Amino acid sequence: MLFGVLAARSDWSMLEILLVGLLGFTGSGQFAALPLSEHGADFLTLLLVTASINSRYLPMALSTVDRLPDGAFKRACCAHMLGDEAYASERDDDSPGVVLRIRLVIFLVWVLAGVLGAALGEVLSGSWLGDDLNLAFPASAVLLYLAASQLKNRIGSLQDDWRVTLMRVGLAAAGASGLLLLLGPVYFWGPGVLLATWLLGRSRG
Repeated sequence: MLFGVLAARSDWSMLEILLVGLLGFTGSGQFAALPLSEHGADFLTLLLVTASINSRYLPMALSTVDRLPDGAFKRACCAHMLGDEAYASERDDDSPGVVLRIRLVIFLVWVLAGVLGAALGEVLSGSWLGDDLNLAFPASAVLLYLAASQLKNRIGSLQDDWRVTLMRVGLAAAGASGLLLLLGPVYFWGPGVLLATWLLGRSRG
């Protein structure tokens, strides 16, 4: 909803907000596109920035390919609807039908919330959205909870004793932190997800 509010206040049309949600479906990429578009960035620049941010989805997609449903169209749609929330909510033993439903619900909620936010953005007073108001905090809190739940599920399925498991978690956290410092907040996602998947997934039965 926050994206819709901010996009509407940046003079994006309702149709543009709807299409970006349907075709783009990238929270961080959509937020990154807002200031760029306000400063007159061309389409190629917007595409490259969004693609670089979304590169983190590649290792996520590769690690969940076995969960996709049969049929090229269903697989393509399910892959398109992969997001951080879906990745954190899914379990390794989820059936393709469950995975499709999880991703579809999150996808539709995101798109509809963007449209609703756009409608609200057109009627809300600008004074209601101060610079010191962190409207993204609830979403960050939800992602943190989902990440903790996913980590708990993965740890529970490891076939090592607790010392080795703790070491793996520590290495994953340290590696992600190092990649964040080395590559920055945009580019560390892909290698970080690959590292965590390798460390926490290689010993599962």
